[in-house]
Amino acid sequence: MQTTYLHSGWEFIERGAEGRSVGTVKPEWLPAQVPGHVHLDLVANGVIADPFVRMNELGCQWVDLADWVYRTSFEWEPQEDFPKRVLRFEGLDTVCSIYLNDEKLTEHDNMFVPLELDVTGKLKEGRNDLRVEFESAVRVGNKRKKEYFAEQNLGENVDRLDDRSFIRKAQYMFGWDWGPRLVSCGIWRPVSLLEFAGRIVDVHAKVSKKDGDIYVIDVSSEIEGEGAVIHCLAGIGCHVGDGSFVLKSPLLWSPDQPYSLTLTSGLMPADADLMPFQVDLDEAEDDEERLEAGVIQAGLLSEDAMDVWETNVGVCEIKLKQEPDVYGESFEFEVNGQPIWARGANWIPDHSFPSVVDAARLRDRLEKAVDMGFNMLRVWGGGLYETDEFYDLCDELGILVWQDFAFGCAYYPDTGAWKDVIAREAEVNIKRIRNHPSLALWCGNNENHEMFFNQWGGPAVQPPRYYGSNLYDEVLPAAVEAFDKGRSYIASSPIGTPPDESVVDAKRRGPNADGYGDQHNWDVWHGRGDWKYYADSKGRFSSEYGFASSCSASVWAKTLDETDWDPHSPVVKWHDKTAKGHDTFHGYVELHYPKSETLEDWVYYSQLNQRDALRLGVEHYRRSPFCRGSLIWQLNDCWPVQSWAIMDCDGNYKALGYELRRLYADWMLSLERQNATVRLHACNDSIFPWEFGVAIEAYNTLSGELIEVWAGEAGLEPDSRGVVLEVDLTGLNVSETILVASATDTAPTWMLLGEPKNMRLAPPALLTVSTHSAGVLRIATTAPVFDLMLTSDGDPSPFRDNFITSFDEVIEVRCDKLPESIEARSLAGHHRIKTTRSPV
Repeated sequence: MQTTYLHSGWEFIERGAEGRSVGTVKPEWLPAQVPGHVHLDLVANGVIADPFVRMNELGCQWVDLADWVYRTSFEWEPQEDFPKRVLRFEGLDTVCSIYLNDEKLTEHDNMFVPLELDVTGKLKEGRNDLRVEFESAVRVGNKRKKEYFAEQNLGENVDRLDDRSFIRKAQYMFGWDWGPRLVSCGIWRPVSLLEFAGRIVDVHAKVSKKDGDIYVIDVSSEIEGEGAVIHCLAGIGCHVGDGSFVLKSPLLWSPDQPYSLTLTSGLMPADADLMPFQVDLDEAEDDEERLEAGVIQAGLLSEDAMDVWETNVGVCEIKLKQEPDVYGESFEFEVNGQPIWARGANWIPDHSFPSVVDAARLRDRLEKAVDMGFNMLRVWGGGLYETDEFYDLCDELGILVWQDFAFGCAYYPDTGAWKDVIAREAEVNIKRIRNHPSLALWCGNNENHEMFFNQWGGPAVQPPRYYGSNLYDEVLPAAVEAFDKGRSYIASSPIGTPPDESVVDAKRRGPNADGYGDQHNWDVWHGRGDWKYYADSKGRFSSEYGFASSCSASVWAKTLDETDWDPHSPVVKWHDKTAKGHDTFHGYVELHYPKSETLEDWVYYSQLNQRDALRLGVEHYRRSPFCRGSLIWQLNDCWPVQSWAIMDCDGNYKALGYELRRLYADWMLSLERQNATVRLHACNDSIFPWEFGVAIEAYNTLSGELIEVWAGEAGLEPDSRGVVLEVDLTGLNVSETILVASATDTAPTWMLLGEPKNMRLAPPALLTVSTHSAGVLRIATTAPVFDLMLTSDGDPSPFRDNFITSFDEVIEVRCDKLPESIEARSLAGHHRIKTTRSPV
């Protein structure tokens, strides 16, 4: 097969602009980037300002009401060896018509589904003209809404059945409580001309377990045109045509980091559990003879292959267990027969214009997830079915994927032709993703059932029924059964209790109640507010919960004008989409930290408050016997914003990111205080028993003096948790005491006895910074430091360790090199820095 990418020579114009003037000048066609988006092209040509900067988002809303036309031309010469010609658009966003040499080929209407057009007999020798005309998704969505409301006899007051419900594109692009409204359009994924006599259309490698340690991988392929299919599994062998590979005692894929366990070989690197799998479409007619003769071997395909398809296969069984128990009903993932404690976050599209997100950017984000101890990501339903590179990286890095279908926080049309549209969308994406061993779960939507059950917005704006239920209860589970049989599926998240009498306690009924299913714990932040209420949750699996904070100062520096540099400026407020209210947001932080006088204060205090919030949340869930998972809302951001993200849009860790290395470690300590009593909990979510010494030390925060020590010995079996030490704080000065807890083989933790804003601390000491060895800085201090934040021109990224609390005279910080400038602040204030180029 011959593939020609058609990415050059594109230009664009607003439809109708050629026939009118702006003043005395007529608009012309402008150069465009493909793959790309219209907003990026308008910025590149100086038509609009960057919508991420200041309040420019507001000034470019007209773009989404206009129609846009893209065109290019390409040269083509026929080749007899390739009699079939297909034009392939991997992603069109969204409502558009496609023209070849001024002939309209088709219309397209789904951002999530590739478009292929048979252009055999339509191409001209020499120059060919290709044109894509986009209609405004906003206008089309509103038109379809009006028609559907009339068809269904719905009142105009019905809420959450809006323009975006009628357009199959990433829903977050219409605006969210962390993202801008930049609906956009464009050719957002690659465009190519495919020429072939035969090609591979789809491959399915289905893993199943037989008796004992025997596993079978059934392989089958779909082809178009002529040819014989050969399936080759590296190190195992090959099959001509569909067949099965039988494996005895294979190394099983698992999310354990950084190693996978095999009883026969001990610990192996995580990516050793992936086997290269190649499919060859061969025009040779004697494949059986060649196979028997040993000519075709795993990983060695014939040189005259018509088409080749390659991936990695992992042997893995993943199940979602939902079983009655003493707490209600479990919600727990089981991998290869072993229950796991899921640790991770929710993943949103990593940019408002997703064509920007390349493989290198994805690797950066996902390797940081592994650094923070993640074993799961939930691909959230208001975003995308992610790229192949995303799932490949999850396979490689050992990250389980919970995949939502692309529906979120809205009602959706679910009758007539809409069911066919969604059935096709589901089929295409299930087939594309199903071979990945990291795929753990399909989920019908995000929060739509809860929205209907709890009547968001009040009874007056509710539709007469749960619009979308036909998709989640019929179309999507049927698609999973047909194309990924055996994979777990839930209709919505949170899933909650069944709608029957099995739950006697009315307070525990519903999709988001305690005791059953997964839970989105927004009682904190959107409900009662302060993060102390995390300790009240009895959620079986917390699949969404979070607390917002500012992005880093270096992101603000790219976003603000010097006149905006204030925590209460209109532009800073504009980049807060949380819908909580500016004063309330600041009020939540000021419950615990001093009032922010500067934007730098706000960055520091809000990030610390977020860290403290999720420290309590994660520790509460991990030390509770009823909970089996924590997926924080959210891992990443798509633009410069104040949000619940763990890392900002530049990939910088917030304070929480550094703390998650401890919170998500297999062995973890947690301090719990009730009045004068403090309990030290330990959690062992590894596959090994843990025998350890344990201690709690009390220090004076002014002098650094050690006041008291409590110590003991403890042990925990795998997948267990418990209290390992209990102490009485009577007589300690609350405003001058910090507790530091430590145990063998795991990171220590600490607790201030008073609110940070009320603590008495030593004045900021002079810090002497020097290089110590490759990748390590040494910081000498004459006083204890509490939450020491290091930046370089406001950028935290040079420092791999940060927000440090220490009583040592010398602190070591991982850093690739000594930055030219360093700023340091702690709870005590700003520190003076002295840098030297030789060791301290």
